[in-house]
Amino acid sequence: MIKRKVLWVGGMGAALMAATLSVGAARVPHRSAGIPRGQTITLWVWQGPPIYQEVVKLAQHWAKVHGDTVQVVNQSNNPNGFQFYATAARTGKGPDVVFGIPHDNLGTFVEEGLVAPVPAGIVHKQDYLKPVYDALVINGRVYSYPDYAQTTALYYNTKMIKSPPATWSQFVKDANQYGFMFGQHNLYYNYAIIGGMGGYVFQTRNGVENPNVIGLDNAGAIQGFTLLREMDSKYHWMTPSTNYSVATAKFLAGKIGMTINGPWEIPDLEKAKLPFSVAPLPHLPNGRPMTPFLGVITSFVNARSPNKAADFSLVQALGTPQAQLAYFRLEQQIPVDTRVLNNPAIQRSPVFKAFATELGYATPMPNIPQMQTVWSAMGVIADIINGKVSPSVGAHDFVKDIKEAIAVSNAN
Repeated sequence: MIKRKVLWVGGMGAALMAATLSVGAARVPHRSAGIPRGQTITLWVWQGPPIYQEVVKLAQHWAKVHGDTVQVVNQSNNPNGFQFYATAARTGKGPDVVFGIPHDNLGTFVEEGLVAPVPAGIVHKQDYLKPVYDALVINGRVYSYPDYAQTTALYYNTKMIKSPPATWSQFVKDANQYGFMFGQHNLYYNYAIIGGMGGYVFQTRNGVENPNVIGLDNAGAIQGFTLLREMDSKYHWMTPSTNYSVATAKFLAGKIGMTINGPWEIPDLEKAKLPFSVAPLPHLPNGRPMTPFLGVITSFVNARSPNKAADFSLVQALGTPQAQLAYFRLEQQIPVDTRVLNNPAIQRSPVFKAFATELGYATPMPNIPQMQTVWSAMGVIADIINGKVSPSVGAHDFVKDIKEAIAVSNAN
């Protein structure tokens, strides 16, 4: 459910170039004496240019240092999507290493035994914010290496709004005066409200998500759905037909003062010469911060690869702080290593700082296979917003549909 576009942000890119000096040189993992030379490793990349070219450069540099060969394949336009990896891996024709798949897609691969667990000493928990690290954990174990993150924040028109709202009362005042719209029908965007009010998708304990305990119809979730409905029925910021495309077009045209979106929208805003900035999402009526969904773009190793020691060394090389800075410079992708996040040069960018702040509040999208049933069932959100069902009934219907879909999946 992560949307992405190729980005280039000149001013921020220049700041990142300067920041590289204080982060340190790329740290290509040293070759272990136990890894033989002369291996050929196949790397599939699910991100297109320009990140694809950067990954090729990093992989070839790693190969030169290690005395190996890396064959890089661009899968970003594969019509079969991420599932192509599973199809190939099942038959023994998959790659050794995969780069560029969002973490929430890995649950089905792990369930089938197609992903090798990350050995101890490779992913260091202290190097990442808790939501980022939690996104890597499936059934209590880490199965992937984080390369960058994606989440949402508050965009505002600086010609209309001089200081972005931080509280709900300030947000309501600005939205009433200048307008607000966002992708209200999509759980990816409105989970920031549902989760912040106390709802959750699956119960999580000790890094294990339980698909049998769903919190999208608890008291907090119902309050969240009520607030979503009030944005149309009480505040009249939107009509029930307002979707992501409409909201984005209105903001781009300067017709509304605020929207919720991710960093992928920056190029279109700059092209439109819109005066804008980005701020953390405002706190909710309960005084708590919103909890946007977090997606982590990851690398992982095929469980059937015969070169796992070398594979994991390559995976580390693709996610060094220097590599993360390159991904930010090329596509404004959010670094995940706290040593990069805390770099003064990039903290000075208000746009980047807003997204970095949201990482601390964000909730990782569930990465177990049952999450697919949640995406499939979210059409009921539109029924809540347009008043066809009450928030309470709609929330219970949502959970009922999810549970029924899970039961059918389990039966098959």
